[in-house]
Amino acid sequence: MKYATSKDSNKLPAFPGDDIESLPSDYEYNEGDDYQEEEIEEISEMDLLQQLDASIPPLLLAQELFNENVDSKSFKVLSADNGNELFHNGFTVLENVIDPSIIQTVREWSIHMFKTGQMDKASGRHDEEEDPFREGNARGDYTIWVSPGSKFLEQSQALNDCVDWFSKQLHDDLAKLVHLHGDAEYQLAYYPPDSSHYERHRDSFPTNDREDRDQRRITAIVYFNPEWTQGDGGELRIFDKGMGDDGEKQIDIAPKAGRCVLFLSGVIDHAVLPSFKERIALTSWYR
Repeated sequence: MKYATSKDSNKLPAFPGDDIESLPSDYEYNEGDDYQEEEIEEISEMDLLQQLDASIPPLLLAQELFNENVDSKSFKVLSADNGNELFHNGFTVLENVIDPSIIQTVREWSIHMFKTGQMDKASGRHDEEEDPFREGNARGDYTIWVSPGSKFLEQSQALNDCVDWFSKQLHDDLAKLVHLHGDAEYQLAYYPPDSSHYERHRDSFPTNDREDRDQRRITAIVYFNPEWTQGDGGELRIFDKGMGDDGEKQIDIAPKAGRCVLFLSGVIDHAVLPSFKERIALTSWYR
């Protein structure tokens, strides 16, 4: 498959006044002159994202991170359709990526970790003085970080096998598709069956800079919820804007066991709907 994009179409114009002396100074004013104090408007992260999206569709930016002339026959996990969907839509879904016996083992271990108080409540752990605009009650899950080398992976071989799948097979395929730096984060999340949810958000800011190491590029989520049925809740809601021309669509994806959802981190707004059954998921963010 070939992903053809224009590398120059979205470059920002040069900043005026390369000569620093040509720029006005905040200190150049005469006493007695009318002086108006500069007002700083405080906006939320989602409002800022909306302003950025209005300038350039985030999907268009992210498409510039895709590699050209990708050989889909070399994929171990993805299919050519997965690659095309990720490029054109910003998300794709894989089924049955983890063995059912491993799914059940990880689920039981996760429930044990929650009930023994070894998982941290994800919401409200930020520094309010440094980040006063983050909503403290936006999410109701409990989490642990399980990156390679974590002590938790020594406790659960099944979980270690899952992280291996994320860090090796899936990462190798995604690196062929999208320009990645190799950095990744891995988090196990438990949602109690008490209507716990995660409000609409985005995992990073949109970027087309291949050298950027700060922004996440791809989010991958695998679910560990056998016998999920309609009414259990916990669906992943994707807010699909496309290129911004056809309005926004809402797509709900059930958190069924063995299902893997991939989406472009700086493109897709998403939420977790209220959960009425214990909901467990393992997420990886690739940079």
